[in-house]
Amino acid sequence: MLSLSSIQEKISSLVHRHKNTASEVVETVQEATIPMASKNWDFSITFVGGKDVPRGDILSSDPYLEAYLGNPEDPLTLSFITGVHWNTLNPVWDARWELLNVTDETELELYIKDKDKMKEDTPLGKAVLVLGAKLEGTQEHFLDIVRPDGRVHGQVIVHTTGTRSYGKSTSLSKPTTAGPVRYSRHTSYAAGVLTAENRKFEFYAYRLRLYHLYDIFGTDVSQYNGWNKGYPAAQKIFADNYEGSQIRQALHNQHGYLYRHGRTTLYNAVANGTELGGLLHGDRLKKDPEQDLKMVVFTYSIIPKGMYFSETGAAFFQDFMSKHAMHANRATEVMFSGEFRVFRDENHHGDWTLMIDNNSGTYSPRKEDLPKVKKLFEANFPGLTVITLDHEDPVLKDIRAETKRIEAEIAARQKQRFSLFSSMSSKSEESSSPQEI
Repeated sequence: MLSLSSIQEKISSLVHRHKNTASEVVETVQEATIPMASKNWDFSITFVGGKDVPRGDILSSDPYLEAYLGNPEDPLTLSFITGVHWNTLNPVWDARWELLNVTDETELELYIKDKDKMKEDTPLGKAVLVLGAKLEGTQEHFLDIVRPDGRVHGQVIVHTTGTRSYGKSTSLSKPTTAGPVRYSRHTSYAAGVLTAENRKFEFYAYRLRLYHLYDIFGTDVSQYNGWNKGYPAAQKIFADNYEGSQIRQALHNQHGYLYRHGRTTLYNAVANGTELGGLLHGDRLKKDPEQDLKMVVFTYSIIPKGMYFSETGAAFFQDFMSKHAMHANRATEVMFSGEFRVFRDENHHGDWTLMIDNNSGTYSPRKEDLPKVKKLFEANFPGLTVITLDHEDPVLKDIRAETKRIEAEIAARQKQRFSLFSSMSSKSEESSSPQEI
């Protein structure tokens, strides 16, 4: 087995090679010949908040906003979603969206909804903002909310800055977005207790609303990566029998638990590789600035609704909840899935690097689709160095072997802690007397 230092050298070599041969960004946002003038518009839109929004419950609402630049039913329509603000009729979302190459007189449809933890979200109303020449410059808008029953109740506050399309956006054949990528970080304390290392009793699951998914992977589901029919575990999960249906229901329940929205859910956006690294490793680096981030592994699945992932490791409960089918919410097809690492390479100016692979037994994504993954992340996170590796790559195998060795050491410490906890609990139960109900 290679030493850790040898693996580090190999990774640095990969970073160097990929920085010098970075692929072109997705066609919808790449540089091209720049026309002298454009009839279209670029907009920076901030969904500031709401004023006296309709009630979703008896007394209040948990409002959020969805925006669509076109038909909401069309999967190719550009869309945006804010975070949820709890128990308020005057939410402050402060969420920014960058649009490019918007045709004059294009309607931006805004839907205000009430988040419901147990059932389908409740529509509260709709507002419309017409984009184009009339919104040139910076403006503030107070848009009436039209409730589903037709009555007007409350307002949505929106700031816009409109300029004539210029630079790369003038060459686009259709409207597109320049981000930033919205995310939600969901906290589970119950899972955190079982996976705690260094007394951090939190477990995070993330959702990234990546753009350009349909541009790169298409809309034909039959061309996505289906479940691996040669993999025994996948055969059990997707079996057309009672056991299979029970497993899928369990995965669905687990997905719902980890990705549920609540007061601890964090909503924000990341615009580049540095911000992505800060999101995933900010707390870790505050505690240990010298920690080797290359050994921190995340398991992910990419489906049309976005990228779902969590940190994976040796702890039994953490590993159980990091399965690709769970992150994909039992989907029979995914755009892609595997594992990834985000780190800074000290030999290349500390730039952030994403090393991402197709190491998923459940879906076994095609290695031929790895260039699509590279293009996707370069388009969503400018400045991020993206390395894609097939699960059979020798370097990746060495990295996984070293990671497993480190995880085994952590697992041994956790097992000892769990055993001690179990022993103490048993003794406590034996010594306690029955209580009256």
